Amino acid sequence: MASAASSSAAILSTMKHVTTNKWDKAEARLAEIKGYVHDAEMRLADKSGSLGSDQHDLEADVARLLTAVRKTYAGAPSIDVSTRAGLRAKGGSMRYGKAHESIESRLNTIERMLSNAKFSSGFSTSAASSWREELLAYLRQSQRRMEYTILFGKLTNEWAGFRFSELSDSITSTQQSTSNSDAASEDEGSVSVGRKEMHEQRQVWEGLVTNLRTSDQDKIVEFLDDLFHSGPRHKKDGSSVEELADLRPALLGKMRGSIFRGAKDPIVVNVAVVKAAIKAILGADQLTSEKRRAMIDLSNREDVLSEIADILKIDLKLAAIERWSWGDSSIKAQMRKAINGKYRVYMDIELLDSILIHCVGQSVSVHIHNALKKAWLPTVSSIWTAREDANRTAAISSHIPDFTNNNTLNSTRVLRNEIYKKIFFSPRLPKGMTDENSGVGRYDDDGSDAAEDKVQKNLTDLQEGPPNVVNLKTDILRVCSAEMSVQKIVHGQFCLLQSDFEWFGPSLPHSTLTTIMEYFHFPKELVQFTKSFLDMHIQFQEDGKDGAVLTRKTGIPVSFQLTDGISELLLFVLDFAVNQSTNGAHLYRNHDDLWFWGQPSQCVTAWETIRQFTQIMGLQLNNEKTAFAHAVDESNPRYKPASELDLARLPAGKVKWGFLQFDEKQWKWTANKAAIEDHMDELRFQLKTRTSVMSHVQAYNAYMKNFLPNNFGPVIVGLGDDHPIMVLEALQHAQRYLYRSDSGEGSSGTVAHHVRKAIKERFGDDVKDQVPDCFLYMGVEYGGLGLANPAPAFAQFIQLPKSDLADDQKDLPPMKHALKELSSAISEDYRLASKSFVSRLNNKKHKHRMGSRQFEATDSDSSEDSDLTEFARKVDGAPKFMSFSTYMGTTEQQSCAMRHFYETLLEEPVADWSVSNKTWAAKMFDGELEGLFGGYMAEEEFLSLGLYRTLAEEKVRWSG
Repeated sequence: MASAASSSAAILSTMKHVTTNKWDKAEARLAEIKGYVHDAEMRLADKSGSLGSDQHDLEADVARLLTAVRKTYAGAPSIDVSTRAGLRAKGGSMRYGKAHESIESRLNTIERMLSNAKFSSGFSTSAASSWREELLAYLRQSQRRMEYTILFGKLTNEWAGFRFSELSDSITSTQQSTSNSDAASEDEGSVSVGRKEMHEQRQVWEGLVTNLRTSDQDKIVEFLDDLFHSGPRHKKDGSSVEELADLRPALLGKMRGSIFRGAKDPIVVNVAVVKAAIKAILGADQLTSEKRRAMIDLSNREDVLSEIADILKIDLKLAAIERWSWGDSSIKAQMRKAINGKYRVYMDIELLDSILIHCVGQSVSVHIHNALKKAWLPTVSSIWTAREDANRTAAISSHIPDFTNNNTLNSTRVLRNEIYKKIFFSPRLPKGMTDENSGVGRYDDDGSDAAEDKVQKNLTDLQEGPPNVVNLKTDILRVCSAEMSVQKIVHGQFCLLQSDFEWFGPSLPHSTLTTIMEYFHFPKELVQFTKSFLDMHIQFQEDGKDGAVLTRKTGIPVSFQLTDGISELLLFVLDFAVNQSTNGAHLYRNHDDLWFWGQPSQCVTAWETIRQFTQIMGLQLNNEKTAFAHAVDESNPRYKPASELDLARLPAGKVKWGFLQFDEKQWKWTANKAAIEDHMDELRFQLKTRTSVMSHVQAYNAYMKNFLPNNFGPVIVGLGDDHPIMVLEALQHAQRYLYRSDSGEGSSGTVAHHVRKAIKERFGDDVKDQVPDCFLYMGVEYGGLGLANPAPAFAQFIQLPKSDLADDQKDLPPMKHALKELSSAISEDYRLASKSFVSRLNNKKHKHRMGSRQFEATDSDSSEDSDLTEFARKVDGAPKFMSFSTYMGTTEQQSCAMRHFYETLLEEPVADWSVSNKTWAAKMFDGELEGLFGGYMAEEEFLSLGLYRTLAEEKVRWSG
């Protein structure tokens, strides 16, 4: 650790030295420009009265300014000056001017016009005055650009000094004994809080990992046998009703065969595979800074990669894999705090070992992925769908002849299964050895740019599958919100169940993993490799070389594809068990984050299945994250009160998602202000430890760019028309709470106010006027600080009031519009279905057939669906078409309109003003940028971008 810190400090020191010469030249250039501006302003100030209306004075002023501007812009003659500011100075119109004009061209134009004016009887002193003001503006803008270029350099230098100090403290801390280190931390009031929390979590972690936790392997096998061998029977394609078969043993056989055959094949290793492994390891953030740089260096050396591939071809044979071990040395461990406040323990292993382990893990995960694909083969895929009641199906078909076809092709149920299959079914598993779309290391959004790689905005994105697992958490909220609206309409109630496993990784018994591997027929060599991998000796880096060596007896390390893949196979068992016990409902899961929704009886069954699985596998549920909500709409004629005994079997607690909480009385998600304030308190603590302006901005952006807005969910129709406004109000509250005064008195500040104040206090001599917004918010590519602002991403969906339109001419908000369209479409479908029913009754032959079917439905004693009586009702002895309420109960299974409504709920509404996070600042501050700086803020040749990028490439490490 000390070596890594020393190496980083040396690099920063070198970069600072390299950029010093650049800053000296920038200072000299600024002094030169200031001289030109000062001379020009002094000459004008010396003129008595007005700014001089004499023709000769004006000509002389313009000529001198032309010379000064040419000197100022020497070396950059092609810079575009056709900004709005320039156009205004030229008369405010582009009708006769070029859309783009270089400074050299513009100066030549002014010089030519000045020369012509001497011989023109129509010489205008106002035109010359305009040229003089335009040229003065060019000079002042050039001076201001250079001032802010130097300010950017000084801020970067301050950041480098802050980082250098951090690294120096790290070196000193590592060289001290643990006791001295703890004593020192007690003296540092701001750090002790974080360290106390870290030590508490480490104590829990050590207690779980170093104590042997076992599971009953016989009970696990019995549970799996019951799941795969004693299920309900399904109809095969093309078979008769009498030829029902239990498809679950067939599925198990296909999965076992796929895993065993695939795992017996040699692991494919080449340069591309090694490169992909290195990229995954870097993405999982397993390594220290020094090893990380070494790994990056490896990835750029084809000869070394080829050698590594050759070595791995030998070491990855099954016989060699079975003999692999860690050896006698201990693995260095490091406890790091994530942006969500959690601590995780990372293993810092040797580079070649890390590549080998990842290749084995990638191969194992690919085999699991291929095996799980078997679950959706046409011959067995019906196992996932609800078993329909034959009497109910016959009764509905007697009223709606196309019911069976619609139920198969165009229904909401079919769409629901399509989305589950493509989004939520084993998304963390790679499809091949070089597949980068795996979930290794991705348990929580870390606030990095990776979380913004690609945001799913509509149904097409959902159906095509996730671009990365970061979206899974958001997709759960999207689908949940759509389900809530549909079930409110169809059933008049909606149940939502949430849970996860407490300390899933550290508490997972090794016997559970190996039993799962053996049950699904992994070769014994890979089972033994997994045992050897888990059986590691660990020593925390902060304890020093004489620290205690711990032996792992329980749990799996984070950020390794091997254990991530096997645990996904384990959790697939839970997915499948819930699906089978609830007759086709799905458990929506982001690794061990569990969500289930539906009707009360389904939730009770799902909850019992989850609890049974948890107990048998030797796990424990997290009570703090376990909750249940039951929303009801008693005005809906289809609402049927749930059994109080059933509801009592479900857990208590408030359902929460990110910074939202579910309000069951209002049927919507609202801001969880307590959670927001907790995180703002943590960010406030972190920002106080960032004593440089740019390190403050970096930490602030890590929260505000992705982490904070992502935890409010996306803007979609299903979340309601007031969701964007609610988020904006919550963001405003977060900003005010974060920058509240320490005394609690006075008005709250903002990040812009804080950064301006810090710059003024430390660099007041360099900044005479107030720091403009464009410098604070525009990106580094413009020469700005790039402060993140999540508000525009939500504000663009707020419809502005249109007072010039009558109420009946205004567009309805998206959700209200979707509900209106659904109501109209289903009413029309009901009218047509009823009309068709009556038409068929008029046919005597068909009437006789329907009477028979009607009798069959009436004769049924099924109590599962009280709608059956509706299908058999008669008026004056003649069959009567079902009521509208009963028809509504069939819409999930047969209505194209309901499916379209479901699809609409998943969509992003049309933005009133489309703007991306990267372009909003340019649009917002374009006028200020042009007026103050001439369209660009910094002189790129003098910007210290090398040092800045070196600092920015480092991942944010949270204090405490």
